[in-house]
Amino acid sequence: MSRAVVLSVGALLVLLAGGIAYLLPSQETHAPAQPSPSGINQWQAFITEHFAFDEACKDCHVEQFAAHQRSGHSRTATPMRETNVADKLDGTEYRDQRRDQSFTFKRSSDSFLVQATEENPFPVHWLLGSGVHARTPVSIDPVSGHGVEFRWSWFAHLDGIGVTPDHQRFDDYKPHSLECYGRPLDPKQALACVNCHMTAVPPDGVSPTQDMFYPNVSCERCHGPRKEHVRLAKLGQAEEAKPLLQYNDQTTYMRQCAQCHRDETNIPPNSEQSALARYQPYGLQKSKCFQSSKNMTCSTCHDPHDSTSSDRRMYNDTCLQCHQAPEQTPCALQPAGDCVTCHMPAVEWEAGIEFHDHWIRVVDSSDREQP
Repeated sequence: MSRAVVLSVGALLVLLAGGIAYLLPSQETHAPAQPSPSGINQWQAFITEHFAFDEACKDCHVEQFAAHQRSGHSRTATPMRETNVADKLDGTEYRDQRRDQSFTFKRSSDSFLVQATEENPFPVHWLLGSGVHARTPVSIDPVSGHGVEFRWSWFAHLDGIGVTPDHQRFDDYKPHSLECYGRPLDPKQALACVNCHMTAVPPDGVSPTQDMFYPNVSCERCHGPRKEHVRLAKLGQAEEAKPLLQYNDQTTYMRQCAQCHRDETNIPPNSEQSALARYQPYGLQKSKCFQSSKNMTCSTCHDPHDSTSSDRRMYNDTCLQCHQAPEQTPCALQPAGDCVTCHMPAVEWEAGIEFHDHWIRVVDSSDREQP
C-alpha cells in the first residue's frame, strides 16, 4: 500500500471516530478493520493499467476536451474541502426551520466538518452535482461503507443552502443517529448514490476512501477506458484500439444516457409528474418525435461534450428540420415561435428548481396530452 493511501485512510478514520461508525445503530456497527492491501493494490493497478484520464485526450481531441471542461459532467463530484461552497460556508451557521435544528460549518486544509445541534462534528467528503441547479454533500465511511446524504444542499438560484430536495420526508429524526445529519445510506445505497457522479467507484473488498474513486463523468465514463488507445495513438495506430462503448444505434445511445438521467426502466416508483420531468430520457422516449425516428437521441439537440445550450434558435432549427417538410406536421399556432416553451415547458421540481419536460407534445395548463 502506498504511503499516500495509508495517510488518507488514517486521516479519514480519525475524523470518523465521532462520525458514521459512532452514529450507526448497534446492530449495523462494523468492527474496525484495516483495508485489504491486496484489494487496494489490485484496484489501483486496474485503474493505472486501463484508464488514461482526461488530460491524455487533450492533444488529439482539442475541441471535445475544451467543450467537456465547460460541461456539467466535468464537475459532478468534488471533494468538499476543495469547493468554493466550503469556502463560503466556513464559520457560518444554517438554521433548518423544518426541524428546529442548526448546523455549523468549519473548513480546514484537509477536511470540512459540519456539526448539528448537540451532536459531534461530522466530516463531509463529497459535494455532488454540477452546480447548475443544486449540489448535495455526501459522506461514506471507509470502514463500514455506510453513508449519509446530508440534510442541506447548495442551490444555485439562492446562492446559499436549504433543505436537500426530497428530504421533507425526513423531518422527523432520531437524535444521536445518522438521521440527525440527513438520509442514512447502507453500503450499496452509498455507492449507488455517488456512482452517476463518478467515472469509476471502488468494487467490493476495497474501502471507499476518497482516493479510491475516479470522480466526475469523464471522457472514459462514456467511451470506456482508453489507455491502450492513447498508447497506440502516439504510434499513429489509434484506430486499432476501438472504443469499448459504441454509439451506432438509437437504443445503445439512449441506454447509456439513461443509466444516470433515467428512463422508464429505472425511474423511482410512484414519481410525480414534476419529478418525471427531471428524467429526460424517460420523457423523450415517450415522444412521437422519438418514436417516429430511427436516429433521434439526446445528441440530436445537445452536444454530449459541452454544457447545455440556452440558444432557443438552435433548438427551433432542429425541430424545423422535420416539421417544415411537406410530409411532416407543421406548427399551426406559432410556426416561427418558440418550440420549447409550448412543447417542452419548464416544470418546477422542488425548491425552485425547474427542468424542461422532454416528453415533446402539445400540453395544456393541466399538463395533459391533447388529441
